[in-house]
Amino acid sequence: MPLDSDGYIPRIKSTSDKSAVIAYTMNRHQDHLELYRINPFTGECNHLLEESVPKYVKEEVMGAILINKRTILMPSDRDGFMHLYLYDMNGKLIRQVDKGKYDVTALYGYDEATGNVYFQADALNAHDRQIYVAGADGKVRRLTNQEGVNAAGFSADFHYFINIWSDYNHPYVYTVRDLQGKVLRVLEDNKALQEKVKDYGWVKKDTFTFTTSEGVKLDGWMVKPANFDPSRQYPVIMFQYSGPGDQQVLNSWSTGSMGQGGALDMYFAQQGFIVACVDGRGTGGRGADFEKCTYLKIGDLESKDQVETALYLGSLPYVDKDRIGIWGWSFGGFNTLMSMSEGRPVFKAGVAVAPPTNWKFYDTIYTERYMRTPKENPDGYATNPIERASKLHGALLICHGTADDNVHPQNTFEYAEALIQADKDFKENYYTNRNHSIFGGNTRNHLFRQISEWFIEHLKK
Repeated sequence: MPLDSDGYIPRIKSTSDKSAVIAYTMNRHQDHLELYRINPFTGECNHLLEESVPKYVKEEVMGAILINKRTILMPSDRDGFMHLYLYDMNGKLIRQVDKGKYDVTALYGYDEATGNVYFQADALNAHDRQIYVAGADGKVRRLTNQEGVNAAGFSADFHYFINIWSDYNHPYVYTVRDLQGKVLRVLEDNKALQEKVKDYGWVKKDTFTFTTSEGVKLDGWMVKPANFDPSRQYPVIMFQYSGPGDQQVLNSWSTGSMGQGGALDMYFAQQGFIVACVDGRGTGGRGADFEKCTYLKIGDLESKDQVETALYLGSLPYVDKDRIGIWGWSFGGFNTLMSMSEGRPVFKAGVAVAPPTNWKFYDTIYTERYMRTPKENPDGYATNPIERASKLHGALLICHGTADDNVHPQNTFEYAEALIQADKDFKENYYTNRNHSIFGGNTRNHLFRQISEWFIEHLKK
């Protein structure tokens, strides 16, 4: 099988034919994916098909490719949006399954008997997910009827599916449906949970949209205190992740700084904060151009958009522009540091949990997908929190697990040294023998108390 000396074999898939396996190869720049049919008994290798797109092939493409008995179904954003393409087992394109200015966000299956393809897409808007079926005649039909986020699990014969629906303010509802989308049975409606959160005094999330000074339209959600008074000015905590293709502004019960219906955000609101979240450039749901515009300079546009978010929020009559904080975990921690040192001093406080601080410390497959190598892209790698340490503005808390094998503690060690040499004050908490998720025993309780008290101390008068 042809393979570059520094190339990858990211997947090997079985087929229904014992004399054939499908192997994927990827070049180091990750913009060229090829599939080969290999006979494991003879070693014979035949090229099937290839996918080559600008900048990079998304990892989700490899994860979603379906190897069927007689066909291969591949997602691709080759036309600017993620759509589905059907090939025969010789690699010949049969048809493009769907078209439009939307992204297919999950692939559930292909019924070779009928030619129907079942998938999830954001065709209504970037923050919504519906279930669709595309027929062999090219007609696409929607199977779900409620705005929010719908996910599905289909029966093996594709006669039924379990639909899982939720939105910002309603927990998951599990139903069994037929192929017309008709509800046959409710498995779980979570009414008890609805009553519980009502007793806890949870409030609804509001959505908003604004345009940055660079003319970029961004969307967000907001949680206000239950006794919100528009004549007052409130401090704001901004949460974000901001990583490539990610979405935190999604009309789902899982939305919120730590999921679970936004429980942590509701707690912050009960302490007198407004909590807000905006997905900036580089995030998903808006096509390839919006998602891949951060290519080769990760952190530059993402931090600008969070600063622009703070400036927008600060212009609202009920927001105190001098009491805005920001936080995030992992990539969100990285972008917290980048945003607090972007140059415009809009953040009074911030918390970075397990943050990358220089991409040369991170794993090659993830980093090079978006940045290429340090030798090829020195300017991009120089755009990092360590290089910006002298520009840090605001009270900073850093939290990191010493056993983090994803974002190694080296990231925080080196950043702390850069802050010291720049004569910047900060606080850091290390969690002994805790990994990237920082949990176990009393750890999460302690961690979130530190985050909460940091914002209470620095943002509340």
